[in-house]
Order: sequence, then C-alpha cells, then structure tokens
Amino acid sequence: MRIAYFDCFAGISGDMTLGALIDAGLNFELLKSDLAKLHLHDYEIRQEKVIKQGMTGTKIHVLSQEGHIHRHLQDITRIIEDSELVEEVKKKAITVFRRLAEAEGKVHGTSPEQVHFHEVGAVDAIIDIVGAVIGLWHLGIEKVYASALHTGRGFTKAAHGTIPIPAPATLELLRGIPIYTQDIPFELVTPTGAAILTTYCHDYGDMPVMEVERIGYGAGDRELSIPNLLRMMIGERSEKIQQENAELPPRGDVRFFKEQTIQEGQALMIEANIDDMNPEFYDYLIQKFLKEGAMDVFLQPIQMKKNRPAITLSVQIHPTQLEKFKTLILKETTTIGVRVYPVTKYMLPYQVLTVNTPWGKARVKVVRAGEEYQTFSPEYEDCRLIAETHNLPLKEVYDEVKRRAFGLIDRIK
Repeated sequence: MRIAYFDCFAGISGDMTLGALIDAGLNFELLKSDLAKLHLHDYEIRQEKVIKQGMTGTKIHVLSQEGHIHRHLQDITRIIEDSELVEEVKKKAITVFRRLAEAEGKVHGTSPEQVHFHEVGAVDAIIDIVGAVIGLWHLGIEKVYASALHTGRGFTKAAHGTIPIPAPATLELLRGIPIYTQDIPFELVTPTGAAILTTYCHDYGDMPVMEVERIGYGAGDRELSIPNLLRMMIGERSEKIQQENAELPPRGDVRFFKEQTIQEGQALMIEANIDDMNPEFYDYLIQKFLKEGAMDVFLQPIQMKKNRPAITLSVQIHPTQLEKFKTLILKETTTIGVRVYPVTKYMLPYQVLTVNTPWGKARVKVVRAGEEYQTFSPEYEDCRLIAETHNLPLKEVYDEVKRRAFGLIDRIK
C-alpha cells in the first residue's frame, strides 16, 4: 500500500502541503495543467527553492489580483463541480471545503451553507486545497498518516479580528487529534492545512513501518527558530509484512511476516440500543458504516425494560473517528443517544494471498501465529462473484479456494 507520512514539526498549511508534494516529485507543469481546469483567472502559481535553518524546501506562491471576495460553500462547490477535473479529485476537494465550512459554522453559530469564507475562500486557498488533492491523487497515495501537530501559540489577526492560536476553526478541525505547542509565538497550523490533513489522515502518532521512496519539504512564509517546513515521506507500508518476490506461479499477492507477534491497538466502541426502527435498515447501516471506515459493526439481540425486544448496534472505530460516527449513528438510526467507551484490541497478524482458480482469482486471509498457519478464510465476495458468474455452488468455490491456498503455502515452505 502506498502511503504518505506528514511530519508536522512546524505545523501545516495549504501551501506547505502543496510545496511538499512538489518537492516529493509531483510534476509542477502537470499540476498547473490540472489547476487550469478550475477556470479560475487572474492568478499565477510559482515554485521557489528556499532554505529554512539550513534545510532546503519548496515554497509555493499563488499570486492573485482578485481582491477580497467572500465565497460561500456552494460557490466553491460550483467552481469545482464545473471543472474538468476527474471525479475522485472533485469529490475529495469538496469534502475538504465542507469540513472547513462545518468547522467555521460551529464556531460562528451558523450552518455550513451560510458561512462566509474569508481567507479560505480566496483564489490562493482554493488553489492550495485543490492542488493538494490533485497532488495526492497523482502520486497514488492510498492512505495518509501524520505526527502530532505543532500548533504554535499566541494570537493572530483574521477577518473577524484578533483571535487566539490555534484559530477557533482550526481547533475545531483538530478535535480528537494529538496537538502540542512549544515556544513558537506564531500560527503554525492554518485552517486549510488542518482541513486537508484531517480529511485524509488515517491515524496520528509515530511514523508507521514503511519503505521510504520519496521525501519532500514544503516551506512556510516565516523565519522561525526551527525549520519552517512540512516534511512528507512517501513509500510502501510494511505493517511488519514484506513482499516476497520468489517465482512461484501461480502465487498472486503473497506477503510474509518479519515477526509473528500479537498486535495491540486502541479503539473506541460506540453503542446504541434500538427498539423502534425498521429491521430492514440494519443491512444498509452495516454496509454504510463499513464503507465509512468502521473497523467492525455488529448487532446483538437484547431485552429492554418491559421486556421489549431490541437490538444493540455496536460500531468499533479509531479514536479520531468519534465525531464522524457519533453524527452518523444519530442521523441514520432512531436512537436518541449513544454510549462510547475505549477498547483494547489484540490481534494475530495475518497475510492476504491471491490464488488462481479455474474460474478466476480469489483472495484468502491467512492468520499465522509463530511458525504455524492457523486459519484460511477465503474472501466471501470473491467466492460469491465466481459462484454467480459460473453458476456454481458457493461451497464448491469456497473449498477450492481454500485447497489452493493450502497448496500454495506448502510450496512456499
């Protein structure tokens, strides 16, 4: 899996993100060509190599003659939707701006649609955000990880006057995310930087195990007592697994463990007891929550007061997803409240094999502890598709996939 790790030791902003992507290998002319599809005029984008505390980075300048134009969310959405950008980029860029609008709306006591974008509605902010989305897409980034965010401290001037650092909208975006401040009396995390990162980031903390292929440094404006740079590392995620390149056809995607240890991780469980909802909705909810990134979703029958039959809906999530799933559950179900508690996960490591069958390829999850392979679980959706396509019994497909996975492991040994 191709990932990017954002090392935010000097915070993050939209232009620093764009600079880091260019520094890491994003073609500048390709970026400009894609940005032209927005049909925004009277601006110019430039790149410049700069030195911050002895370290070289790329500084992005967006020069605009537009003046102070206040746009609403629907104005920016229209600009993006009317462009010729690919749909995946359009959708992600609109999501970033919606996160900004929701944060601003909460701070100012209004709806996202009524928010007046001041600084973040200007051409330079639109170029920074859409450019960052374009860059991550072109570089093939599948997941983003980040360090804790250094926010700076003190006060800064904004359209509404002098405000504390982090700015209220920035802090709203960073809710539930590890942040810290040191003796840097400036704004280090901007609303655009926070919106981009929190839209993409899968987890925060130490750098995951990865094989680094590219490194980029995006520069900020100020000269600080530390290098005013955002460092971005791009490469392949290892997750204590390495890709084996042995010639053993037909082998598919076979990954091996460097270590066979039980993995520990922290998660949150959100639960709701529901006794008044159409049970046909549960299948839809389970699929939706899984697509939204839930780690697990399950139902348990219970008896409530007065012996009413009911269902406990349990959704296991990453701690940074709390606000998202709390809102989803309250919106999508009939419950009027949820409970949340931390859980610790202990998991055996696993690998995924893709095996060839007479009817096509299918994936198998293989759980391994120590030197022993414990469980072979063919991917249900792959088996179902083969069974439906070739009019075969599902159990026959399932057994054949499992048999071939066993044989593949024996050959590898």
